Amino acid sequence: MTTHAVDPVLCMALFVSDASQTSDLDNGTIRDVVARTLEQLGPNECYARAAEVFGDHPETALGRITWARELCSRAMALATV
Repeated sequence: MTTHAVDPVLCMALFVSDASQTSDLDNGTIRDVVARTLEQLGPNECYARAAEVFGDHPETALGRITWARELCSRAMALATV
């Protein structure tokens, strides 16, 4: 999958959201989850929670951030077309 540059805070918001990696999320849902998470937590709290996950569960954090980055890249690229 080719990824497009996307603001890292958007990826962090999806990463710390309650969205399941096993769900089939469409692009609109991804954008909604990211917006809702940023509204609820703000960028700094998203980064803080992501850092906590990487510290506590590094074995699963890499897979989740890769997933979040790929989905955000796809969803945000299509939103700007």
